[in-house]
Amino acid sequence: MAVCDIHILAQATLYLGALVAGFVIAIPIGVNRSTFQGDCILYASTEWTDKSFTLQPSSAMNCNFPIYFSVFGLIFYGLGTGLYNLYAVLRSRKDPEIGSQMWVMPFILVNAVLAVGTLIVACIISVGFLQFCNGLTKTNQIKHCYDKENVSFKYEKTGKMFNTGNYFKLLSVSQTGAWVALLIWVAQIVLCVLRFVRNRRRRSAAMMDNAQQSQVTSDTSRIAELEPTA
Repeated sequence: MAVCDIHILAQATLYLGALVAGFVIAIPIGVNRSTFQGDCILYASTEWTDKSFTLQPSSAMNCNFPIYFSVFGLIFYGLGTGLYNLYAVLRSRKDPEIGSQMWVMPFILVNAVLAVGTLIVACIISVGFLQFCNGLTKTNQIKHCYDKENVSFKYEKTGKMFNTGNYFKLLSVSQTGAWVALLIWVAQIVLCVLRFVRNRRRRSAAMMDNAQQSQVTSDTSRIAELEPTA
């Protein structure tokens, strides 16, 4: 029994890594939305007065897009392709040539699209996070963005008191997960391209071997025809 295909194993690991990154991105943003009464704090504007704090939430799309993209583009896709590649890893122990039989080009295209989408998500989270923090620290009342974590105050929109929770830590985790996911897709694309090149070389080598064998067979047949019969 042969050793498993390391190339396929690396790709399976990256796909499952994208699955984990999807949870890391989506869950913190969702928790923050729940904490802030369903409002999105990415790109949210803030204003301090003498006795109150006013939050003007941004469009819900700023939070919905990263969440939905993470669920469908990272979690579901990462799970499906990860299991597919794990199955190929098991098959490669019995059939070392399984890698050359797998589709490559469709995954290169899909992974490239997901890499672009992940870059957009990472930029949305990073820029929105920065804008929110800049709004919090634009006065001398707050020195650091995380100073108002786990603080209760009256939300002007609903008139109810609520706790801010760990908004800074959650957005930091989500932001890190988005950039890590982008690195995962870049590495995945590189591995897919390497497999595509390797598969083409294998097919070219196999075609040359077949052509040489055919030539040898043809030459042998001609020699046999030219030899005098007894």
